[in-house]
Amino acid sequence: MNIIRYVGSTQCNDRMYQQALRDGDSLLVDWVSSEPNATVSFTLDGKPLAPDLTGTWLDFPDIGTLVYLADEMVNRSQANDYWTRTIRCIVPVTDASRWEQNGGLLSRTLELVSGDIWQFDWLQMSAPRPLARHRQHLPSGFDAVCLFSGGTDSLLGAIRLLQDGKKLILVGHQAEGQTASAQKELAESLQSMFPGRTCLLQYRASRSTRETPRFDLSPKVERSHRPRSFLFLTLGIGIALQCGIGQLYMPENGLMALNIPLQKSRIGSLSTRTAHPAYMLSFADLAQRITGFGGSIRNTFLTQSKTDMLRGLDPSLQQLVLRSISCSRPSRFNDRGVHHCGYCVPCIHRRIALMEAGIDSGGDYAFDVFSDFDSLDARRRQDISALATFASRVVGASETQLQTLILSHVHFPPNASSLIGNVQATDYRPWTHMVRTWADDFLAKLSMVTSATARRSLGVISRRRRLS
Repeated sequence: MNIIRYVGSTQCNDRMYQQALRDGDSLLVDWVSSEPNATVSFTLDGKPLAPDLTGTWLDFPDIGTLVYLADEMVNRSQANDYWTRTIRCIVPVTDASRWEQNGGLLSRTLELVSGDIWQFDWLQMSAPRPLARHRQHLPSGFDAVCLFSGGTDSLLGAIRLLQDGKKLILVGHQAEGQTASAQKELAESLQSMFPGRTCLLQYRASRSTRETPRFDLSPKVERSHRPRSFLFLTLGIGIALQCGIGQLYMPENGLMALNIPLQKSRIGSLSTRTAHPAYMLSFADLAQRITGFGGSIRNTFLTQSKTDMLRGLDPSLQQLVLRSISCSRPSRFNDRGVHHCGYCVPCIHRRIALMEAGIDSGGDYAFDVFSDFDSLDARRRQDISALATFASRVVGASETQLQTLILSHVHFPPNASSLIGNVQATDYRPWTHMVRTWADDFLAKLSMVTSATARRSLGVISRRRRLS
């Protein structure tokens, strides 16, 4: 099955495209006609926005959107290995030759982040696709774009940049209701704290609720959303280019950016690479080659864990941090009045980090994996058990073994911390130090907040005795 970017009935004269409009054998993803099957919209501080993007600068986030929606329509369970899919897209673009020249790099970049095989056919457009029109346009006078998810990392990243005197366009993706609301709430607080120095641009890409679209769309069958960060980054690049901004930030704590597989069963794309150094470097190369973006793409927390980030947190920021959302699926337990499950990897990292700041509370979670470990079922024990085993492995590892762990996803150059982070280094020691420090701290905290039975089950009782 071919998945095609719909650009209008007359905007591409290529025979393959015109045949696809007639035969009904391909999936046309349409967010530009009067009867769309997908919805794409922008708001600036809550009001509709026209981003004014054209040409290749528009094609780049459009392809991010196509990839995001295509990913949802191809079931991993139908792949030969029940994971790695082959996804073929037919894409009319403004400059087909440029995309053709860099198609291999695009495919490799997407393979890094999603674990799939992406194939593209590039067709030359004969006219621009239709654009939405609104009175409000992209703002001017800002000097950096910061991706803003509504999570703790992006919040702290934005605060650090604002404290450094930067004026920020915060760019959020409305993938889920709770996180979209968190983005708005946190952005409003930042606007009060730093008047006139920040605005929030939110982007929504989703399936249309229209009952009778012009083209039918396959059902949504995949929810892992591995390519979401590709959409996020392409959007950030488009906004930066249009606003004449040369700095793009994607704040993500270094431990989650590396996302070292906790177990052999999580090797490869089973552990996400949404901010992995290898992926970020590949994306930066792609953005420069396709769009000409010559600025920087950086993660200011590339060599810090979330615990490092919250160490010494200013008390005036505590309530703001508590309103951020870290859970991998924050809408699961709305009926309990909480936004965090408490047992997924991001929730556990969050709780350990909040302990460092002295503001952790088990009541903010649907399940307290620390105090209630003994009563949890095996599924809800799975991630904390994997983290405890992994931390114990790290504590006993040599420097060489730690480097091997850090590179277990995919190799990246040792100077990556200089290229996309903010630490000048020519080796992997910033990462090995981060991982080892986190593991020591994690086991120490775990030994203090779990029962004796839980400690035996998690294998940390001897660690607690040694610490005492």
